[in-house]
Amino acid sequence: MVAAAENEKKTAGSGPKNQQGSKNKRGKQAGQRNKNGQQKKNPNGNSKNQNQKNNNSNGNQNNNNKKKNPQGDQDGNKPTATGGAHKPNNNNNKGPAKGKNRRRNPRKPAPKSDDSNTANTKGEASKQNQTSSSPSKRKGNRNRGGNQRNNNNGRGNFRNNKGRGKSHDNIIYPAYWTLEDCLTKYNAKDPNIIRGTIRVLPMKDAMAFCTCDRGSQPRDVMLEGPLERNRSLDGDTVFVELLPDDDEEDYDDYNEGEGMEDEEEREEVVGDVDDSDSDDGSDRDDDEEEEEAGDSPSEFSEGSEFMEEEEDAFWQDDAVQVDLWDPVVNIQRSRGIAQNSSSNHENQQQRGRVVYVVPPKAYASEINPSQETKASFRKIVGTFKRLQSGTTLLTCSNKCLPQFRLSNQDAKKFKEAPDNAIFQARYDYGAWQENHRWPPCSNVVQFGQSCNIEDETAALLIENQVDHGEHPPDVLEECQTVVASGEYSNGAESGWRPTPEMYKGRRDYRTQRIFTIDPTTAKDLDDALHITDLGNGQVELGVHIADVSYFVEQDSLLDVEAQRRCTTVYLVDRVIPMLPRPLCEIACSLNENVERLAFSCVWRMNKDGSVVKGHKVWYGRSVIKSCARLDYATAQNIIEEKVAHGENENENEIDEELWPKSRRPTGGHTIEEVAADVRLMNVIAQARRRMRFKNGALGLNSVKLTFQLDGDGETPLLCKPYEIRDSNRLVEEYMLLANYLVAQRLITHAGGRACLRNHETPLYDGLEKVAAVAHVAIGFKVDIDSSEGLQRSLSRLAAECQDELVLKCITEMLKLPMKPAEYIAAGNLSPHEWAHFALNIPYYTHFTSPIRRYADVIVHRLLQATLDKTVDEFEWTEKRIGNVCERCNAKKEGSRKAQERSDTVFLALYLKKHPLKGQLGVVLSVGQKTFTVFLPSLGISILLFLDEHKDWIEFKDFTFGKGGDHPDRRIKLTRIAKKHKGEQWNELEIKFFSRIRVTCVCSEKAPIAVKLHLEGPW
Repeated sequence: MVAAAENEKKTAGSGPKNQQGSKNKRGKQAGQRNKNGQQKKNPNGNSKNQNQKNNNSNGNQNNNNKKKNPQGDQDGNKPTATGGAHKPNNNNNKGPAKGKNRRRNPRKPAPKSDDSNTANTKGEASKQNQTSSSPSKRKGNRNRGGNQRNNNNGRGNFRNNKGRGKSHDNIIYPAYWTLEDCLTKYNAKDPNIIRGTIRVLPMKDAMAFCTCDRGSQPRDVMLEGPLERNRSLDGDTVFVELLPDDDEEDYDDYNEGEGMEDEEEREEVVGDVDDSDSDDGSDRDDDEEEEEAGDSPSEFSEGSEFMEEEEDAFWQDDAVQVDLWDPVVNIQRSRGIAQNSSSNHENQQQRGRVVYVVPPKAYASEINPSQETKASFRKIVGTFKRLQSGTTLLTCSNKCLPQFRLSNQDAKKFKEAPDNAIFQARYDYGAWQENHRWPPCSNVVQFGQSCNIEDETAALLIENQVDHGEHPPDVLEECQTVVASGEYSNGAESGWRPTPEMYKGRRDYRTQRIFTIDPTTAKDLDDALHITDLGNGQVELGVHIADVSYFVEQDSLLDVEAQRRCTTVYLVDRVIPMLPRPLCEIACSLNENVERLAFSCVWRMNKDGSVVKGHKVWYGRSVIKSCARLDYATAQNIIEEKVAHGENENENEIDEELWPKSRRPTGGHTIEEVAADVRLMNVIAQARRRMRFKNGALGLNSVKLTFQLDGDGETPLLCKPYEIRDSNRLVEEYMLLANYLVAQRLITHAGGRACLRNHETPLYDGLEKVAAVAHVAIGFKVDIDSSEGLQRSLSRLAAECQDELVLKCITEMLKLPMKPAEYIAAGNLSPHEWAHFALNIPYYTHFTSPIRRYADVIVHRLLQATLDKTVDEFEWTEKRIGNVCERCNAKKEGSRKAQERSDTVFLALYLKKHPLKGQLGVVLSVGQKTFTVFLPSLGISILLFLDEHKDWIEFKDFTFGKGGDHPDRRIKLTRIAKKHKGEQWNELEIKFFSRIRVTCVCSEKAPIAVKLHLEGPW
């Protein structure tokens, strides 16, 4: 999500993948507290009704006014079983708030909770949606701001009940509004109703966030608990009612691992419970019935200004920005990161609750809205958890999802199923009733075993909704028709080349010295480079991208299938391509010594890394013939002058290991010429990179793992972090600039249709916590007010701190508050919201990887429309582009999480045979019974559970110092076993940046995961 990730250079086969291990995002990063530690106020002056006594026939409880604590407290409160309600405190009812009139409205008794929770029929699900009450008919309290609240929602039950007390009491969810009521308010631009996608933090009963699809909220809306989430799942499209702010409540901080299962819950379970943490990829489809969100400008011209209410500088006022990017669209910039300040109502984080879940449509209905579809279900996978009460739950490895309850019939059917079995089930939207503790699942089938690669891979693809399967026969048939005209065979060789008809209207770059630099195992080569020294201190730089849009005609079968997939999925042992292989690996792949169709972006640069101002960038379709297929290792050898370091060097004497013959130049180009080009590109890229980071670009690169597999393609023989070198950065710099230049062209010529990629500012409260940790632990002050300040702080820390490991840890912690970058239609957001925080630039897009990203295909089509001056005739509206962008975001996230889960599976299998003992671990956060450990040797963070060490360790958490907004929580460990694996230490204090010894192993129970065992101090 940061600068290096923005280029997202492709990988393939067993190449490096992103790995974040079992990292937990802290629930409080979204920030309910303002900078001064006080609760924010409603801009309208309204205060939310709180601590109000519930008077339903089930005896719904009174709320207390204690802080929320996900793990329980020292008074003995414990978390409930996963998915259950929390027991309110009946003895601590607090009356109406001082100075406020509180009124209790009569209401109907709440329905009795149904703990049997059997799966509903489709008729029952339909009936629920039809009978849900509208906002105008619901009984309950109405606050002064006009926001109604269902009294059954019991908001305080989760928020104010200290310790999330253990309870088996029934939970009653608020009734849904009708879709008609939601759309009426939404289309009338009611400020108290938003629509968006929900993201749930990977913790039990954790808070969630909803991103407003209209951009009316400057920050994500926070949903504080299961009741506010109201039966919605991670990734669902929902309508959310904004709630008035409450300035009387206080909140405790979430910590890494809090809210997870603990020992109290384990006592209910037959067998063990998985303690691993895993991410999830979620998908959503937009409702075609809804009206277009907002108005947008139709055309943005060069030099035009977009004024904002705040008095901030323009991007063009920054001299370094002008040298680096030469922005032509004059947009105001906001240098600061929005703080949750009581004096800044516009940037306050609103709280809300879900009032309706929009059931997803089959994607075919989006392509053809007239086609009726009944697809309103979600496939889920996981393993069983059997409670002593007889209830059987399907537990996903994705902690963002709740547990799903099996019907009694299914539970009985699979009573004898092995503990390591993987199951697939179906969740029907509308089946989760108001009085159901857990969502029901149906159509349960066993399809595999944990620790089996094929079964684990099938499970992770389903779980992250990227189980695309093979391309359908009709798509493959159309693909064959598309490429058939260029196929040839002369007996000695066969392949594909452009026909004379395809050359028309293209610039000819076949004699230009162009080459590719990719991962060693890459097969889909979609970008190539050239550089020409102009002799006046300037160079011509060209980025040539596979012309996918020429082959994939808009709304063709190929296009519809590509829209459905949106992205290529790269796993450790396989690739699931977006396009059929005849296209992505042959006709479109820019292979060496063959002619290929390309879309090119060519500009001039100074050798100091700056762009030549005022020189016109050339965009257009071209034909190229790459002379060499370099990989990163070979390019790095060239940069380091390990090879090709003399004009008279005999090519036959070059070491095959340093520059393989298969990667040497063809077409009359020499190794000296290509080597000189690579070195010149690197010099300019390095200079440009230094300028970018000095200007405020932020680099928080995730560590990638790479695996070496056995001959069977399944057994990992080696696992290590992938090293990012100058050759990687060389390619990244030019791809970033090409993407920026194309974004600028789209904004100035395509208006609101421009498909951009923005990156919002991070969550200030999360940054504030990291800054507090750095100050408490090492006395270092981190500037968190802007990307420039963050980068300066990291640079200063690198220079001043003698311990490189501390810098790595703080960098790792800073990733947590960062939001993901997203694709957008320019007209759906204000111009200042186009900015990319990590890159510190006013706008950006993705142009360079159309073989593997559908958003790039859209960009190519729009770019060609601007060149043909046919934007007004472009068939896709701004709304349609925005909808496809939403799907691209969801599928890209699902693909990322599938990659991470694949890494986890292979790493766990490696550890199963090769446990890593005596590993250095650094503590990044401390909970009550858990703490997060960063492993430098693997570059991942994993949660360590102390409950698993009770046989030889006693532990007690405490707060060191005065506390305040960011108390320094610590855990005191005492060794109680006289002899334990040779350990001699007696006491150990766990705090931020503590160094410990751990053993990394594979979990013994399904689902497969990486676990840590504590050894002792480092």
